[in-house]
Amino acid sequence: MTLTEAAFWTRRFGVIALVVLAILILLVFAITYKGPTKPPQQYVTANFACTEKREDFLETNKLDLPSLNLASGSEMFFEINTDTGKINKLPQIVNVYKYNNPTQVWDSSSRAKSLAKKMGFEDDKMSRGREGYYEWINSAARKTLSVNAKNQNFVMKSDPLYVKKIAETSTVPSEQEAKSKARNALNSLSLLSSDLGDNAEVVYITINPDGSFSRARSASEAHLIKVSFFRVKSLVTIRSDLVGAKEMVASFEKTMGEKAVKETSIVNDKRVELSTFNTRIVLPKSQDSNISVYVGVNDSTQKGSFSQIYQIEYTYWPLSVEPCGTYELVDPKDALEKIQNGEGKIAYLYDVEGDYISEYSPRVVKRFVVNQDMKLYYYEAPHEQNFLQPIYVLSGEVIFEGDVKGNFDIYYPAIDYGLVQDKIVLPEPKVQEKKGFLPM
Repeated sequence: MTLTEAAFWTRRFGVIALVVLAILILLVFAITYKGPTKPPQQYVTANFACTEKREDFLETNKLDLPSLNLASGSEMFFEINTDTGKINKLPQIVNVYKYNNPTQVWDSSSRAKSLAKKMGFEDDKMSRGREGYYEWINSAARKTLSVNAKNQNFVMKSDPLYVKKIAETSTVPSEQEAKSKARNALNSLSLLSSDLGDNAEVVYITINPDGSFSRARSASEAHLIKVSFFRVKSLVTIRSDLVGAKEMVASFEKTMGEKAVKETSIVNDKRVELSTFNTRIVLPKSQDSNISVYVGVNDSTQKGSFSQIYQIEYTYWPLSVEPCGTYELVDPKDALEKIQNGEGKIAYLYDVEGDYISEYSPRVVKRFVVNQDMKLYYYEAPHEQNFLQPIYVLSGEVIFEGDVKGNFDIYYPAIDYGLVQDKIVLPEPKVQEKKGFLPM
């Protein structure tokens, strides 16, 4: 065999070997490929697992949302002015959570006394004048405290005119200082829970001659700083030990337009990392929160960490850590249509930088300009509920009479109640097998 022939056959066998190798690779891929990674089954098919029967969920748990009123002559005209001119995509199935509504415990009095003492009240001077509440008065600090005996929710207040007099001797703290003092106050009461969002919101408060509150235009005009804390809860939760978890998370990140938050939880007595897509829990008025701390100028006559804390409004309804079920949502386009037909509930309607602290007064609206993507939040009523449910929130610019501009938020229940079924038992998700070495 000549050198030329040897070279020819070497190249020929090389080509054959490459073809055989390619065929083997394709065969292995065809055998092992299981198709695109799908989300956990409960986010493909809702399990409606919060109640055994659909009637148990529908009879008493449909959201009944309140609304701000419009003045006579208003028009429900909506102009869609988002970047795409359309409503954004949102997940079709999300978590619903069960409230762990407490009953009055045997040591509720002791707990309330401990709380009062930490805030500077004399724990042994408790009053039971109002049924269902433990109450205190601190005459020196001009403060009162009322604690709900059943659930330990409370309101601590100060004489507003006394606070105003103190505030006139100095300036209120900076926003950052106010946030820090508010967090420290909650932490000292062991009330700084993990589901409070990282970004507390602040607003400057001025105290009127009659003791009522209004929004101050600047720090120099403020007598108090209101620091509001908003709870968050996960719409979609992916366990890191599921097969294809990374791909699932990436898919939801693309759909929801945000990065997942990494958390840890105990699942079946094992610590598991979770990827959560958290959203805010809102109240009937979207600017309100269940936990607010009012910080002001230091009261030199008082000692301790509460000498600058003049009011706390604390309402906390405990929730289950894990969702009780998943539920299918109304299509966002259909929700928008319902809102345009006047079926939405107005939760915020004020001038730009308007006074949303004072009592709301109905306004004449000419049109609503939707210039933000529709959001998916959870809704919490001011009273006990059975389940934490999602709502759509439509926001944007409102044009009042006289072409005055403002901002609006409108709510609409997100669960498609017409699709709710009896509880569905879905197959358990596949969990990654732990890799290890075989014993020698």
